[in-house]
Amino acid sequence: MRTAALLIGLVWIAAVLWYGWTTLPHLPLDVSASDPATAAALQSAQLKHVLLYAAVALLPAGALIWLGGRVGSSD
Repeated sequence: MRTAALLIGLVWIAAVLWYGWTTLPHLPLDVSASDPATAAALQSAQLKHVLLYAAVALLPAGALIWLGGRVGSSD
């Protein structure tokens, strides 16, 4: 059970990180990147995005791996 939980947890992390990377906020071409307010808003949006996807990737996977280690025996 430990090995299966670890494998499922790692696949979950990889899938969420890939999806988070592909949906990372970016500036459209018609918006000026040199405007300080625009740069600050983009940086804030990217930070919130990264923190959200890190939590979505790590919390369920960590709980699964922890429970798999406690409940199951080694395969």
